[in-house]
Formats: sequence, C-alpha cells, structure tokens
Amino acid sequence: MRVLHVTGEVAPYSKTGGLGEVLGALPAAQRAEGVDARVLTPLYGFIKRTGLSPAGNVEVRLGRHDFNARLWKSTDGFVTFVDIPGLLDRPVPYGEFGDNPLRFGAFCRVAAALAPAFDVTHLHDWPAALTAVYLRGARPTVQTIHNLAYQGLCGFHWADVLDIPPALRRWDGLEFHGHLSLLKAGLVRATRLTTVSPRYAREILTEPGGQQLSGLLQHRASVLTGILNGIDTQAWDPATDPALPHAFSAAHPEARAQNRADLLTEVGLSETPGPVFGVVARATWQKGLDLLAQVLPSSHLWNTRFVIMADGDHDLLERLSALAAAHPQRIVLRTRFDEALSRRIYAGADFIVVPSRFEPCGLTQMFAMRYGAVPVVRETGGLADTVRDGETGLTFFEPTAEALQHALERALSVFEQPEAFDRLRAGALATDWSWTGPARAYAALYSDIAAAFTPRPA
Repeated sequence: MRVLHVTGEVAPYSKTGGLGEVLGALPAAQRAEGVDARVLTPLYGFIKRTGLSPAGNVEVRLGRHDFNARLWKSTDGFVTFVDIPGLLDRPVPYGEFGDNPLRFGAFCRVAAALAPAFDVTHLHDWPAALTAVYLRGARPTVQTIHNLAYQGLCGFHWADVLDIPPALRRWDGLEFHGHLSLLKAGLVRATRLTTVSPRYAREILTEPGGQQLSGLLQHRASVLTGILNGIDTQAWDPATDPALPHAFSAAHPEARAQNRADLLTEVGLSETPGPVFGVVARATWQKGLDLLAQVLPSSHLWNTRFVIMADGDHDLLERLSALAAAHPQRIVLRTRFDEALSRRIYAGADFIVVPSRFEPCGLTQMFAMRYGAVPVVRETGGLADTVRDGETGLTFFEPTAEALQHALERALSVFEQPEAFDRLRAGALATDWSWTGPARAYAALYSDIAAAFTPRPA
C-alpha cells in the first residue's frame, strides 16, 4: 500500500502546531506497520536546503498561470518538498499573504500530478484540500480535519484562478456564505473523511462544533471516521529527553521530584506546600486562557503556583502579564514558545491545565501524561477521549470560569491527599499514547477505500 500525505507542514522541517507534529510522526508509524507512507509539503523559505537532493520537476497550470515546480527529497527519501520560487518560499508557512489561494492551489496541482503513483492520497486540512478537486474523482482520497475552525476562506473571485468547476461553485460545493472555502474541496470531493478524535467527529455534526458546516458533514456522515491522534513516544520520552535535567520513567518516576524543584528554580518560584500548575498553549479564545485569567486571582488558589507559556492574542497576553506582575510569587508567564522549557514544564508541573472551549484532539494532555503531569481539561473533543476523570486526570464540562475554578480546587484537594494524587499520576504515566493503534486504524481505512474505489465522472 503506497500512501501520499499532502500537508502544509511536517516536523521537524515546518511546524506551527499539532498538524506538523502529527505529520512528523504518523507516516513513520505507518511504515512500521507495512504502509509505504510518504509526505509532500511546500519548501518554505526558512527550511534549510542542506541535505536535500533534487528529485525532478513538475510542470502544472492553474488558471492563466504556469508553474515549474522543483522537487526535493529529504535525506531519508520519505519527504518530498515542492519548490516554487517566489510563491511557496515565504518566511512563514501561511501568514497574511494575499495570494495564499494561489500558493496552495499550485501546491495542490503538483500533489494531484504526483498522486497516480500512489494507492491513496491523504489530505490534511485546507492547504491540501484542493487536491481532491484537481484529481476529478480519478483516485481514492482521504481528507483529515485537524481543526474545522481553519477553512481556508477566500474571496469568490478566486474560483476562476483556481480552476474550480462551475458545478462546485454552489452552496453544495465550495461556496461558503459568499466566499470560497478551500477546506470544502476535500469535504465535498474526498472519498473518505476523518477527524483526529472520535468525540470531535460527533461534535462537528451539530453546531457550534460544525463551524456552519454541520449540514454538509451530516450529509457525509457515512464516510466520516474519528481516529485519535498519537504522539511520537521516542521523541517524547522522559527517560531519554535531553531537555530534562533528570531522567525518569513510568516504572521509576522518583527523579521527577528533582525536575519539579529545578523548574521552580528556573522560573524563579519558591517551594511551598501547594501544587504547581503548568500551562502550555496558544493564547486564543479556543484554548480558553481567558477563563484562566478570570480564575487566577481567586483566594481559593493562593496556595498554588502557575507556570504559563503562551503566545498569541496580544490583549489576552497583557491580561496574563498584569496578573503575573501582581502575583510574582504565584504566577510566571513566558510569552515566547521554547520547546525545551515546555518539556521541563511537563516534567516538573504537578498538573497541566487545558481549558479549551473546543479541541479536535489536543497533544498537550498526552505530552503531560507521558511526562507525569496530571491533566485538568475541559471535557470536549480529544480531551474527552484521552482523559478519564479520576483515573488519569480531572475533567470539567461547562466552558466557564466557575467550572474551571471548581476543577482547579478539586486538583488542589487531590494534591493534598498524597496516595490519591500518586494513583492519579501513575494512571497518567501508564497510558499508551504511541501511534501504533492509530497507524493500524488508518491502514485498515486505506485498504477499505482502495479495494472499494471506483473512479467517478469528473
């Protein structure tokens, strides 16, 4: 089985969030299960060319534009980069570029040109979705929704430039409230649809989870599957992680206490009897950090400390910064993402707080459990699928400051009962978050659609 993953990012070459993390790990896990999984991704300007080897050219036409795309291979040969000078080689993957539809439309044209060499083409989010349109039903495709909130919306005038067939310029095609939704190209035309957790697959069938696409997704519910993400358990291993001052494992977690003490020293907090809460998140409405900002001043939580790493919304960061300045003995804020420090937060905090309003899957809670931090999460999407209340973490349901505060007070209460807290941490540490199960689920899906696929009229 040969599979081509088409994606806007793949770690370690490009990563803005969970998508890049997933594409950096899933194909390798699939290869371990016997699937010949390859990745196609843009060659952005910040990706180092050192070690890449030329892999030919592909000429494509999009509207009135002709593109000569140069292909490059990674050292191991599993990742192919699409190089279109002046178009894809920008300093950031997406940004606010006015020609993003053309950039990723051309990328998808190249993907469609390469797809016939593979049994299945697997598309990830809106940057890859137009590939399903350009294949014109000739090859089996899977479209994965990593986050329905990002739909690749653009002006309807792009329909001509992107060669959108007239039949797909309607509400039941790519039209979305007077705009084009590039993601809808995959939602409408892909052979099968997947999301990154079973719970999220159900949530997007109704509003508000469906982001105004629930009707379309209900129509295609028979081909929609939720497959929970995993994490790269070799890259995320507290027994071998060079970012940690003290190695430990689920079987021998004793050294974790030393990581906790070192984290407090590193961020300038003192040791006190209460718990340490970690937060590693984007400062956005989705992630619910505004709820946390409302809760932090509570006198009920004065016996706690918070180590927060967040970047994103300026106003929200200002609120958090003001709280950190007002409570320097309790709250530390880092506004620049530092992966090494994030790993030390996972390895040193007692709890990790994830108060997301919605979360398609979420990797933060998996990293936390892998490193022995007990997750406190809102019961939604992949958070609900991965955290068992009272067994591997603590959950709350309502997306309110009151519900979050109650969950944090529960965490404080559990922490004050050492045996109960140790059981909770042991449950978190013992959970298997490897990609083996998900890789097998995708392999079964590929086999099903490849066996049953019949080319359809364009």
